[in-house]
Amino acid sequence: LALCFVLAEKLPNDIRWVVESKEYQMLCHQVYDVAEEKLRNIIATNGSHANQAIIMDLDETVLDNSRYQVENFEKGESFNMESWADWVNRSEAGLVPGVQEYINLVREMNIQLIFISNRMDARLESTKNNMKQLNIYDENDIYLLRLDKNDKKHIRREEVFKGSNRMASYGPFDVIM
Repeated sequence: LALCFVLAEKLPNDIRWVVESKEYQMLCHQVYDVAEEKLRNIIATNGSHANQAIIMDLDETVLDNSRYQVENFEKGESFNMESWADWVNRSEAGLVPGVQEYINLVREMNIQLIFISNRMDARLESTKNNMKQLNIYDENDIYLLRLDKNDKKHIRREEVFKGSNRMASYGPFDVIM
């Protein structure tokens, strides 16, 4: 325990805040509580219908990668694609506080979850394995990870809206959040 305290004292403030702060945890829960309330209001106002979807990012929205940051700090490294790829392949990210309850609600409402992330598509299986380990994986979720450097998020969002390219077999979605 003392060793953890000594390490935490050396961590940069931003990493230490995410790893140790009760405020960070409370704010994450608050964000997802507000998202749940907004979702309930959207459904109460507009009803639910086929092809409704919610798009979520993965890293620092669903998956907590603070351990990756701590490990980099311990090694005297900063973010780099090689260590990031190794981290993603380990499938060891945690959950952002509050996200599990939100995802459970989305699924209870039969709304399609679409994850758009800048993780590379080559690490899709590792990402799914991580989600399975965290008990938030569902085989019906859609993952649109980067195919290459040119595959920007706005391109993938358009595919969801229009039902084009990778989304052609699904058709267009009504993205409600």
